[in-house]
Amino acid sequence: MSRVRVLVGTRKGAFILISDGKRKNWKVFGPHFAGWEIYHMKGSPVDQNRIYASQTSAWFGQIIQRSDDGGESWNTPGGGPATNPEGMPMGESNKFVYDGVPGTHQWYDGTQHPWEFKRVWHLEPSLQDPNHVFAGVEDAALFQSKDGGALSRIVALRVLPGVSDFRLARNGYEEPVDAIGERADIEVQ
Repeated sequence: MSRVRVLVGTRKGAFILISDGKRKNWKVFGPHFAGWEIYHMKGSPVDQNRIYASQTSAWFGQIIQRSDDGGESWNTPGGGPATNPEGMPMGESNKFVYDGVPGTHQWYDGTQHPWEFKRVWHLEPSLQDPNHVFAGVEDAALFQSKDGGALSRIVALRVLPGVSDFRLARNGYEEPVDAIGERADIEVQ
């Protein structure tokens, strides 16, 4: 019989729910990252044991976590959280940087505002390679990593191949737009 796995991100951590195909009895694993806000969790369609999680905190910042064993253990691609001289975590384990000068965009009040990285709201593993993952972030950008997030620099894509017109308006989407993804708190596989 088939197995059902539900990946759940909450404001209090991540949970993995597993059931058989009848979905009558469930096993709940977690909380993983207790007390951390989990914006998105996504399993790789190529490797069922590979799970990515977007973990964020107003205090410690954004961290991507990865499991290679179905959620039994987790690691921070690119190394663990950086610490200051006193040993306190700095939340800079994943280096999301813009490739080149990011420039500016029009802000809500009509002024120009520099692009700035805040959080990862969507993770999308490749359909062919478990180490290739895209990350949709706030302020609107698309990052990619081709080694499972372990790069010291996760490169931002500003020009997307095959996308003729990608614009975000202040009040939502402007036409025409090729949507990359949306924030999802529950991912069913």
